[in-house]
Amino acid sequence: MRKPIQTLKTKAVCAAARTRTILEDDAGDFYISDGVKIIIAVVLGALLLGALTLIFNNTVIPRITSEIEGLFS
Repeated sequence: MRKPIQTLKTKAVCAAARTRTILEDDAGDFYISDGVKIIIAVVLGALLLGALTLIFNNTVIPRITSEIEGLFS
């Protein structure tokens, strides 16, 4: 009777050790930080594109249009 109990105790200790090492493993941290970096890059790119669109539509294109019309009149 002693041997099966000892075997069960050993298996429980090994399972607890494996569980502890799996839970303490921080290998997935890089995936989260890379995802956050990608999201930040996409948001900043969209803001930059929106700002450039506003600048070109409101300032540059009307000035170019008036200069070209001034050349032909």
